[in-house]
Amino acid sequence: MNAFDRNTNLEIIRQLRNSEKTSLDNFIGKILIPLKDDNPTFLKVLYMDICYILKGLDHDTNNDLLIEGGDFVLEEGDIKLTGYQTRLHDITVWLHSELILEAVGTTDNPKDFLRELGKFEEEIGKKINYTPEYKSELQKVKRSIIKEKRDNYSNDDEGLKKYLDFEVLELKPNLFGIGINFNEIINRWNRK
Repeated sequence: MNAFDRNTNLEIIRQLRNSEKTSLDNFIGKILIPLKDDNPTFLKVLYMDICYILKGLDHDTNNDLLIEGGDFVLEEGDIKLTGYQTRLHDITVWLHSELILEAVGTTDNPKDFLRELGKFEEEIGKKINYTPEYKSELQKVKRSIIKEKRDNYSNDDEGLKKYLDFEVLELKPNLFGIGINFNEIINRWNRK
């Protein structure tokens, strides 16, 4: 893998999507750390790409600490968060901590650290200069996560919204030009 090639980021994102949570530590040690050593900005770019993919996927109440009966809920040795978590959510925690450690190492003054951290957070939201081809590939991953979330995570407060979305609408030659694919609605109901 080439730490200077954006296709490496896509390959890593795809590998992370299909990995097991228990293998993330090995993945970090064997793949991400050597690439970071080759290119010091690699983790920052990967983090920005993953944040672009995850932006808008979660509700405001997602990714909060899950507390039941006054205690943190643990899942597979980690503190469980609310909402549907993918491996990309998991790896962003590590990436963010690495970027914070990098910012801490560059300054001795806490005010400078906060300024650097704020500048970085602002940069992530504004610096989106993807080529159309690369952006299209990131959007494919985003759509895949949306489909995975819809198939694997049922949120009761969504009601019929889970079954009625733009995927079930079809352009058909009929009086109004739009038809509803009832087979897709039935398939979703049966998967429930």
